[in-house]
Amino acid sequence: MSGSDKEVSELLFESDAINTDKTAVQKILLVLMSILPWCIVCGLLAAGIFIKPTAHVEVVIPPAIEERDMIYGISSLNAEHLWLAGNYGKILFSDDNGNNWIRQVTSTRNHLQDISAWDENHIIAVGNKGVALVSDDGGDNWKEVATPKSDITNKLIRVHTYQGGEAWAVGEMGMIIFSADYGNTWQRMREEEDVIMNDIIKIDDENIIVVGEYGRIFRSIDRGQTWNDFYTDSPSSLTAIDFNSSTNGVAVGLDGVILVTNDTGETWALINKKLTGNTEHLMDVQWSEQLNEWVAIGNKGKWIKFSVSLSEYKADSFSRTDLSSHTELALVGDGLIAVGSNVGFYDFQTKAWQSLAD
Repeated sequence: MSGSDKEVSELLFESDAINTDKTAVQKILLVLMSILPWCIVCGLLAAGIFIKPTAHVEVVIPPAIEERDMIYGISSLNAEHLWLAGNYGKILFSDDNGNNWIRQVTSTRNHLQDISAWDENHIIAVGNKGVALVSDDGGDNWKEVATPKSDITNKLIRVHTYQGGEAWAVGEMGMIIFSADYGNTWQRMREEEDVIMNDIIKIDDENIIVVGEYGRIFRSIDRGQTWNDFYTDSPSSLTAIDFNSSTNGVAVGLDGVILVTNDTGETWALINKKLTGNTEHLMDVQWSEQLNEWVAIGNKGKWIKFSVSLSEYKADSFSRTDLSSHTELALVGDGLIAVGSNVGFYDFQTKAWQSLAD
């Protein structure tokens, strides 16, 4: 064999060896590729059988007073015991000056417009579609009770409670209703009329006064058996009323209206808005024994205080940046809690507004 033939023979041998190695590797790869899916399936089965997954779920507890809530009514027995009523049947309770709120479960989704408590156990809430809810255990349990209804519309706007289990409520279609048994049964006290009754007060056992649309006042001197009504000098609807004695009272209304009486509501005088310094809607008014002044609140975060002599008035805002409107107030210490588009405490001494939402 020549040298060149020998070289060729060696090259062919090396080529055969390489091809043999490639074939062996290919066979191994094919075997691995064929068993790989079964390995994956077996691994998943083992994981499913022997590995127990643990779920980490974060429970999100919504705040008692949510950002878009509308709280329309408030009842205050004292600084500690407060109830709020608002949209979609929401009722909230606080026993620590409003720092913390507990939601009390109700069965209605109707908006509640107002709430009032006789004592720590007995409470009444009223609202849209004539709904009325009562509790005799501090709000732990609420039940819906029947109220007189109109065939047209039935919103109940305000409710007030008095000694002996008495309650008076007013609303749309001239609704004036009365209960003598802690709100469990109700009777209508005036015929139906196309007028909205916005607030009511029982001055004594005989005298009851209601304020309503178009500056109208409705007065009974026989415990609601008969009513006299008349138009006042107010150009706007009246929204709230309060008395600080058997003779002296104040009614407020839209466009900053303030009316006063000193003869148990027989006559009323309209206060000049230039004197009060306020033209915003006023939605609630109360007499403060502690401040020795009348206090009213309303639209755009406005409040107004005025003296018993009706000679001194001061109007201001809860906040320079918060223009929320408010529907009702509760006097607490040197300030008040206002409800409506938001809920907050205002201190007249420090002039500070503090949100009571969580």
